[in-house]
Amino acid sequence: MTTKEVARILLYHNKGGFRADLKELYERITDLRGSNTELSSLSLKLAIPANRGNASTVEICVMKNSTLLDLEVHAREMERFINRLDSAVLNLPEKEKQVVLLRYFNRTNTTKEFFYIAAEMNYSEDWCKELNKRALEMLAVELHGVQVTWGEND
Repeated sequence: MTTKEVARILLYHNKGGFRADLKELYERITDLRGSNTELSSLSLKLAIPANRGNASTVEICVMKNSTLLDLEVHAREMERFINRLDSAVLNLPEKEKQVVLLRYFNRTNTTKEFFYIAAEMNYSEDWCKELNKRALEMLAVELHGVQVTWGEND
């Protein structure tokens, strides 16, 4: 994972993107659970349709359950990723954490210029850039091997 990818992840996280994606996943899970109905024993006879192009009631139910299970697994993975990201940011050394919070976690949901960060922290711009670089590298190491699923509005 590159530092540019980590920066994009932090901005997306600041916008609430991952939490919104997780909420949407749970809504889809709830909808799928609500649409599943109990199968009667008679519907089991439809398991092998005469016309291979048609899906039986049992096959449809199995497909829904498979999708539901996949969505639940994906939701749990996303929860773990959000927790891991929050923890990684909070466990950064104090100076690096302060630069990351000022640069990526702001109300405008954009990367704040180093000029403003330097003024707020009473450091030089170059030192703020170095702290940012270190922080992103630490986060990249911490998030190594994590696959990020972006929302459709990314």
